[in-house]
Amino acid sequence: MTITNNYQRIVFLFLITVISGGLLIHGDAVSAAEPIRVKFNYPGPQSPPSMHPLSQAIGLFGKKLEENSQGRFKVEIFWNASLYKDNAEQYEALKADTIQMCEVSGGRLGNEIPETYLMELPFIFDNMNHVYSFLLGSGKKLFEPLYLKKGYKLMGFWPYGFQNFVCRKGFLAKPDDFTDVKLRIRPSKIVEAQMKALGAEAKAIPYMETYDALKNKVVDGAECPLSVIHAVKWHETGDYITISEHSLLFAAMLVNPKFYNGLPADLRKIFDDTFREVTDFELKTQEELEKKMEGIMQAERPALKFKRLTDAERNVLKKRCKPVWNQYGEMIPKEFFDAVVNEAL
Repeated sequence: MTITNNYQRIVFLFLITVISGGLLIHGDAVSAAEPIRVKFNYPGPQSPPSMHPLSQAIGLFGKKLEENSQGRFKVEIFWNASLYKDNAEQYEALKADTIQMCEVSGGRLGNEIPETYLMELPFIFDNMNHVYSFLLGSGKKLFEPLYLKKGYKLMGFWPYGFQNFVCRKGFLAKPDDFTDVKLRIRPSKIVEAQMKALGAEAKAIPYMETYDALKNKVVDGAECPLSVIHAVKWHETGDYITISEHSLLFAAMLVNPKFYNGLPADLRKIFDDTFREVTDFELKTQEELEKKMEGIMQAERPALKFKRLTDAERNVLKKRCKPVWNQYGEMIPKEFFDAVVNEAL
């Protein structure tokens, strides 16, 4: 009887061990099968309903990355900067891998990477084809190591488009028009210097607080591409829109390098391929929407008036901005300027 009982106990313990081991193996398999989470902090409005081209592209990127990886990626987009504000707090979160992706608009990282001021210099690009050629070609190659040195993996640049003015006081077409005009700007020393050179007063206001500032007449106007002005309803606050195309607003699409380099090779390829696919979509959407935006906004607000600057008017404003070129051009290596010139050929 004792032998039988001992045998039964041994069999019982063996079965428990096998079952437990199976559970552990199964648990590891479940853990390994869990999707890789990608937290994407973004200050812009959600699309849909917003037609904002960058919002559309970021929403599509999240959807496509999950689809193309068959669920091995799980993307969480925090719209309207709901996780981190679009400032140093966000950049530190990206470096710490607390978030895996974010976009940084314009020269917000100019203090860390002064070369980014190049793309914000007023009237430096001839047209959007010139912009695409530089941002997707030599520009990306030049900037990649600069971003990486500061702890960011640069996936690429997505242009918002050329900036224009919306103002409640009138058109901003000649230097005198800027007198006694207070313009909202994003936090950027080069943009502040540009507005000062033109004769306006600049006031830095967070992106998602600008509508209220315009509506309550804290400022008289603001600058942004037409599609962005429409997306955040700034066109509801002023009757005059000057199509000046005076500077480029671009987004640097950033990823945490440790996260990116730690991806399995097949998933890293899916990540890269998806980003390229959505980049094509963003460029096409941005350009098509910008062409339609004047009609869209006027249909919504018939009181809106538009004025496109002539070449002569643009040249006058460009000359007024010469101090900005002198001040910030010194921070930018000649090879960067040469690359912009060569891409225009």
